[in-house]
Amino acid sequence: MPSERFFRLPNEKIELIRSAAIREFKRVSPDEASINKIIQNAGISRGSFYTYFTDKEDLVKWVLGDFINHYRQFYLEELELNDGNIWDVFDRVLHHTMHWVAEQGLVEIVGNMMKSSTFAERSINNPSEECELMEENKKYSAKVYQLINPKCCQVSPQEFEELLRLQVSALAYSMKLYFVKGKTVEEVEAAYQRCMKLLCYGAHPRHMESEEF
Repeated sequence: MPSERFFRLPNEKIELIRSAAIREFKRVSPDEASINKIIQNAGISRGSFYTYFTDKEDLVKWVLGDFINHYRQFYLEELELNDGNIWDVFDRVLHHTMHWVAEQGLVEIVGNMMKSSTFAERSINNPSEECELMEENKKYSAKVYQLINPKCCQVSPQEFEELLRLQVSALAYSMKLYFVKGKTVEEVEAAYQRCMKLLCYGAHPRHMESEEF
């Protein structure tokens, strides 16, 4: 997360830094992004950059904060609207995410994130943030868990954390098919739905349902 000093900056300066970062992350993947270009376009010094952000990964997380918050809010709002049917939310989240990314002009940024072979792994497994990230994810998972209808999904809180993690992995895999592998939207949605059907019904013949998911 950005430092307290960063958040004390005037809003105009914060937006200038955001715009410079977005411009660079649209141009290339995080691995290739140039801090020099970002600070030049933002009109700040290299020293100032490192008083605001720990590193480039820290900057990317901040830039994508709105995307992550919107994605999480979608789950909470939709569960409240559809009587806690988590499978219905899972079913629609890929379509919603793809459209929201396009509407917000984040296609190039998300595409470049997906093309990075190491960035996501480094971001997730940063030892200095691991405990904080795990705690944040647990709190979010608990919020979602409280809203699910037990008739739709009968699992323990710990099992639900794993279920949510698997669904997010399937979502990321599906988006990578689109942005990196060049699959069509129809192919990506079909692949995602297959993953969701396996999550919902399992692979054992006795547990598979005949109707479409």
